Amino acid sequence: MTLGPESVTWRLGWYTRFELVVLGRAVLMQVAHPVIAAAVRDGYRADPFARLTRTITSSQLRLFGGERAAGEAQRLVKWHARIPGADEELFRWVHATSFDSLLTAYRLLRPRLPALHEQQLYREWRDTGRSLGIRSMPGDLGSLREYLDDVVASQLVRTDGVGGLLEAFELRSGRAPGGEHLPRALWPVVRPVAARVLPDFAVGTLPPALRDKLRLEWTDRDARRLARWIRAIRAMSACVPDSLLHYPMPYRAMLSARSSRA
Repeated sequence: MTLGPESVTWRLGWYTRFELVVLGRAVLMQVAHPVIAAAVRDGYRADPFARLTRTITSSQLRLFGGERAAGEAQRLVKWHARIPGADEELFRWVHATSFDSLLTAYRLLRPRLPALHEQQLYREWRDTGRSLGIRSMPGDLGSLREYLDDVVASQLVRTDGVGGLLEAFELRSGRAPGGEHLPRALWPVVRPVAARVLPDFAVGTLPPALRDKLRLEWTDRDARRLARWIRAIRAMSACVPDSLLHYPMPYRAMLSARSSRA
């Protein structure tokens, strides 16, 4: 399925720079799956955020790339075919956790979307997964929640990848995803803040059952700090022009959708 201006996805623009803070949650849920953790171990240790950055770029092409979406889907299918143990169930988990984390970001950092639009957004995400060979996605958001809870309870563990990602959140070397858009001179100032924001959003927004299973401490004090981050980001988002808030490709899609509805 190729999305266009009539889709809810294009109308929302979906990816904003601030929403990156929640995408660490998706990677944390993914590397808690033993097969995924084993598949990405070597490359992940060399550059823990490279996979997330590639995923962001690839997802934007598949969701907002128009005619380029099909080619990107074919590239992903070929690349995934080389991963030992990879099958549709594994891809379904990645696709499901990516959507669930993006929806979490939307609910936390933007005005609440009507339930009908959330359902349509999920249907569009589910249908784009078919181009990747994922034909067994849950039918609706309620079924998605049940699926996520079942995998958390039955398959996820604290893998080495979980510990590695938590260390990477400290940003002792390299930049967080999105950091490449900052002037290099500003990164030393931003890094200490980002090193607190990333783990707070990733850990604090996890399903509580998974947080307990991964032995991740989360206190009332942590929850209050996360609430302050959320309020600050929402306030900053209201002051930033859409052209700067959104990534270029989703921004152009959003303008196209608005133009088609005018």
